[in-house]
Amino acid sequence: MSSEEVPEELVKELSDSEKRLKALYEKRDHFNEEAKVYREMRDDLHKKRKEALQSILEIRDRRSQLLEEMKAAKARRDMFNEKARTLLGIRKRSDGEAKKESPYEDIHTIEIELRKLEELYQTRSHTLAKEREIVKSIEVYRKKLAELRAKEPVFEAARVEAQNKEEEVREYRRLADEEHARVQEIFGRLGELNEKMDAMKPTLDHLRKEADKRHEEYLKVRKQADAYHQRALDLREKVIALRQERDQMKRDARELIDDQNRMVDEELSGEEKLENAADRAVEMLLKKGKITL
Repeated sequence: MSSEEVPEELVKELSDSEKRLKALYEKRDHFNEEAKVYREMRDDLHKKRKEALQSILEIRDRRSQLLEEMKAAKARRDMFNEKARTLLGIRKRSDGEAKKESPYEDIHTIEIELRKLEELYQTRSHTLAKEREIVKSIEVYRKKLAELRAKEPVFEAARVEAQNKEEEVREYRRLADEEHARVQEIFGRLGELNEKMDAMKPTLDHLRKEADKRHEEYLKVRKQADAYHQRALDLREKVIALRQERDQMKRDARELIDDQNRMVDEELSGEEKLENAADRAVEMLLKKGKITL
């Protein structure tokens, strides 16, 4: 059965349905491609945001490390300052005690007074009572001078110890200053890291917002693609049914033609058999002389 033998309405309906189905597939594919673009854009923005977040995490880790270093530097600075204050207090107490008993100024004063008394005794004439008084004073000063000079090694050792403590104080202060400089340096680096983090926050917000927009656009376009796909599936069922109907009509027509051909063949075959049988009978009669022509 040719296409002309199928009802024109069915042919037209099938043709129109196939065209619409093709158009639906094209629309679906178009929106799928558009959705793919939006998805790739969204994923690229998510990737960039993830990289930015990783950078921020690394900055936070570095900041935590620097905070620990600054905390340790502050502890060392405070320790050195405390040691310096302790030594300074000891030195001041020692200086105070030394000044109370220091022989240096007294020795110098006594030596002056002693020279005056000796010069007075030797260069001037005095009454016996006055000479006794001067001699007694000289003896007192000499005795006191001897006592003070006996203490000189002890006070010299104290002076050396005080000097050593002063050097220790200066060393501790130097170390404390180094640690303070370290604290200031770390504080500056922490400020730089904080500035970097603050500068990256707008970028993170922008990437998040853009990724959300692309995701919404992806969902919107994908929804359109799904809608066209569903319409195509529904129409495809109709096209399949129409094709089946057309094919069935062609098969039915072909079977009808085959049946007619078969009947004709059978009829023709029967007539040939009759003719052949008549011919053989005539031949037999001729041979037997039953009939003459």
